[in-house]
Amino acid sequence: MHILKEPLTLTMSLLLFVCTFTSNSKVDVTILADDDYPPYSYLERGELKGVYINLLRRAGDQLKLDYDVKIIPMPWKRALLTVKNGDVIAVVPPYLHYDSRPFISSYSVALGTEFVVTYCRENIDLKATLNLNSAINKRVHLGMNAGYLLLDERYKKAITQGRIQLWENKSTEANVIKLLTNKIDCYVNDRKATQYEIEIVKKTYPQYTAITVIEKDEINHRTAHIGFSREFTSPYKDDFIKRMNRALLDVIDESVTEQIK
Repeated sequence: MHILKEPLTLTMSLLLFVCTFTSNSKVDVTILADDDYPPYSYLERGELKGVYINLLRRAGDQLKLDYDVKIIPMPWKRALLTVKNGDVIAVVPPYLHYDSRPFISSYSVALGTEFVVTYCRENIDLKATLNLNSAINKRVHLGMNAGYLLLDERYKKAITQGRIQLWENKSTEANVIKLLTNKIDCYVNDRKATQYEIEIVKKTYPQYTAITVIEKDEINHRTAHIGFSREFTSPYKDDFIKRMNRALLDVIDESVTEQIK
């Protein structure tokens, strides 16, 4: 009897899932979103906005007969921990990190391509800092958003050798303000996200308008995705992932067509 117990439980769960659809009741699905990553995913006056949020909402509309997709903003590190614990099905918008984030079992189709770059104050010689054979006069203080995985081997080796000191700050805004006020020397993030925040901060704080920061390195380019939790278990999980991917492809195709027109 013990041998039959687990398959029987699985069968009953699947039957329950089928009955849910046939009774026309929706399944609630929660996706967590970075609450401070403009222009892709961010809170503004209590409203969740962003390029990726718009894509998810349009894709979610295609599934609305069966799924009620809720997108909930959350600080990035807490969102990752929640997904790691299996409390929600997914988080948006991680890059592909199969080894360093094993708690994400699969990724959606690409929502977009981002270019990871380093912005520095004018007087910082980042090239010399990354060249481990060169002499440097001072350690470079490098800012990055907490929980982000952006650095390549050049930066990791420079950190190990004490040539770079890494500082993790809560948000893009916090890092940009520290960069403009000389509290850090450089900042690593997506190009558009950094440019967007620099513009916003300078409008908000006119005293920083004359300060110049320069893009000094392109680390790589990465695609952003919905990351699905390995620990989240539900009979609808596989169906939702497949249908969300199909809906995203439709929405992305429509967006491209609209841009061409």
